[in-house]
Amino acid sequence: MTNTTYEILALLERHFEESVTLLKKLSTRPGQRSAILTPLTDQLRYLRAQIGFEVTEQASDFEMERADHWGRIHKRYEDWLKDPDDVYFHVQDREELRKKKGLPPRVIILPWSHEEEEKLLTVKRAKARKKRETNPRNRSRRPAGKGEATP
Repeated sequence: MTNTTYEILALLERHFEESVTLLKKLSTRPGQRSAILTPLTDQLRYLRAQIGFEVTEQASDFEMERADHWGRIHKRYEDWLKDPDDVYFHVQDREELRKKKGLPPRVIILPWSHEEEEKLLTVKRAKARKKRETNPRNRSRRPAGKGEATP
């Protein structure tokens, strides 16, 4: 069984702490120079901290790259799911919040009906068609269709 980087780091830290504990016990024994062993204990703790920093910094860089990569994929998926008209509902909710707070509206949301828009487009197309048909210049430029004689 292979250990992950974090498991190895945890094991290493545990052994470092055991080493620090043993050095403290050793410095209390008769004939040992605690003035030398205490700074060595501090150096051991510093070394443990440096190792932990190096390992976690490398792992953090890797994790940040992965988070960035999968974050972009997730955003594309959310954008794909999003209905383009949701922005109108969001604006409407924000305007209601502003109204509750007593603030003036920033946006005026006009009522909309698909049927009304279709009627307006139909009328607009009819006017454009009528204008093309009544304009004599456009008639002469119009290419002849099948079965039509050219002027």
